[in-house]
Amino acid sequence: MRKLLTGLAVLIVLVIAAPFVIPLVVPVEAYQGRLTALVKQATGRDLEVAGPVKLSVFPALELEANDVSFANAPDASTPQMAKLKQLRVRLQLLPLLHGAVVVSRLVLVEPVIAFEVDKAGHPNWVFGPAAAPSAAPAADKAEPAAAGGGLGISGLAVRETRLSDGKISYIDQRTGKAERLDGINMTLSQRSLDSALDGDGSAVWNGESVTLAISIDKPRALLDGAESQVGIKFAAAPITLNFSGQVTGLPSVKLDGVIDLETKSVRQLAKWAGSPISSSGDGLGPLAIRGTVAMAGTKTSLSDADLALDAIKAKGSVSIDSAGARPVVTGKLDVDKLDLNPYLSLKTASTTPPSEAGGSAPAPLAAVQSDRSDMSIAVSPLTLADVDFDLEVGGIVYRRFQISASTVGVRVKDGRLTVELSRMALYRGNGRGTVTVDGSSAVPIIGLNVTLTQVQIAPLAQAAIDGSRLTGAGDLDIAVTGRGTSERDFISTLNGRGSLSLANGQIEGVDLPALAQSAAKIERDFIRTLNVADTLKLLAHGQISKIPPLALVENAARSFVGGGNTSNFAALTATCAVTNGVLRNNDLRLRFGAVPMTGVGTVDLRTRVVDYRVSVQLGEGVAVPIQVNGTWDNLNYQPDMTAMLAQTPGNALSVLKSGGSSVGQGLKDVGQDAIGVLKGIFGK
Repeated sequence: MRKLLTGLAVLIVLVIAAPFVIPLVVPVEAYQGRLTALVKQATGRDLEVAGPVKLSVFPALELEANDVSFANAPDASTPQMAKLKQLRVRLQLLPLLHGAVVVSRLVLVEPVIAFEVDKAGHPNWVFGPAAAPSAAPAADKAEPAAAGGGLGISGLAVRETRLSDGKISYIDQRTGKAERLDGINMTLSQRSLDSALDGDGSAVWNGESVTLAISIDKPRALLDGAESQVGIKFAAAPITLNFSGQVTGLPSVKLDGVIDLETKSVRQLAKWAGSPISSSGDGLGPLAIRGTVAMAGTKTSLSDADLALDAIKAKGSVSIDSAGARPVVTGKLDVDKLDLNPYLSLKTASTTPPSEAGGSAPAPLAAVQSDRSDMSIAVSPLTLADVDFDLEVGGIVYRRFQISASTVGVRVKDGRLTVELSRMALYRGNGRGTVTVDGSSAVPIIGLNVTLTQVQIAPLAQAAIDGSRLTGAGDLDIAVTGRGTSERDFISTLNGRGSLSLANGQIEGVDLPALAQSAAKIERDFIRTLNVADTLKLLAHGQISKIPPLALVENAARSFVGGGNTSNFAALTATCAVTNGVLRNNDLRLRFGAVPMTGVGTVDLRTRVVDYRVSVQLGEGVAVPIQVNGTWDNLNYQPDMTAMLAQTPGNALSVLKSGGSSVGQGLKDVGQDAIGVLKGIFGK
């Protein structure tokens, strides 16, 4: 019994002393060499420990190594795949008795890890054993011994990994793409390599703190290039991203799952990602994307998607193929309302459309026209991608234009944009058209070809030229092209044609029939009461404006111009040709009840100056010519009485020629030839 008690006491002493004695007597260098040999055998790469190595048994078996490095793949750009200031490993004792290494905790202090894909597409995190291929079965046989392990390689398993103040970089030699994470603090845990992996942590990327939570159902399958369910939650100030779905590992990376992405500003996100958006405008703010995402190779698609950008909301599908020199974007979307004004480079463009299609329009913007015209036309985005999109749109707002339900096709190829409006409802009418923008050269070429039927012309003109004096419903056909880097240049080079046909409308601001009738009456009264001598004196001294009918008609014009005066017409037709920004018309036809009117003249679209002449037919061969001049928001209407006096039947010229002694007396008074004076004034 005494011997038994003595032996028990010795055993207790040994157990108590072992944690302190073993580190002193066990040759740590031997285990260090064994560990590096195991890593070399398993990965084919060298593990080097340049600093001191410590081994402790109490309270657990722990190994600490300092200044550790792990070699990179042969074709990598850096010699080490990983460097650590300190490596701490806590081992489970029982698996060691069976020849397996199970790490209950692995701590990496200040790790610097370089992930890389070489030009052949081989990732440096795929390891190959150093042994010959014939030795591979032996490694496979050893695999069951590691079944209790987690993150790791054959014969080595890690249940918990902690990264403290680490750095991770990624380089793809095929594309030159490079990314870097700093300040990484992360914990990864799992029961075994065949069980789920969970991880969460934080890092700093491009100056912003980010948090990441990840779950992988089958880590081993993912490492072997097979499929696993993966969940990712990523959050930073510029963006939040959640993903849940199936992921296939390298080399054939595939992804299929549900994505939920939100950002407060696309511009801020792009700047943070290293691709700032240079285009002006107030748009590209909040963005939300929810849907099913699928990615394989260079192709990424989003289906059953709900999209929201600024005030735009859409549903549908989008796909991107990045295999070519430019990505190809295709899709089909249903959009509730497409407001383009926030994305225009013309900052002074109005973003306040009419109250409704065909309703009243905002006040004119003539005061800002010159400023607006100098703003540049941005076409550089057209060179970023090729696009093939079909849109069903509930409404479109472009500057002052307000378009209702439309079917739109957007095509971009090699910097050339074509927008096909195969169906559009606007201003109580319908239409179709095509807009083209060739942005492939230094000076963009813009074309517009539009056919409208039964549209209200007033709100349409208000949207197009910031003002309108014309109302009525009818048809409009326009085909024009222009070129330039600004709106001013575009208008100055505008060429093409147009036609207009209206019914039951008004010309606001003037009563043309009443003005013409008033001028005709003044002329008739003047002829009946003509004082030949006085008239000749006025003519001889060049005081034409003092001739009674001319002075009277100026006063009469004030009564029929401005205020609430209108010219109600039953029909209006006209065609025009546009050359270098100047519109020319020579076939205007209007009918005011039984009174017809014709017109010819020009409208300078560059300066908004009108130089026009209309002729109102009052019957019995009486035509009243009216000159229309000024800017289109400030027009002047003046009957041409000089022409009337020279052209109408029973005109003043005939009376003057037959004036007899009165003419003679007038000639004596002015000392000039009456016929010469009359020819000079009336062109006779």
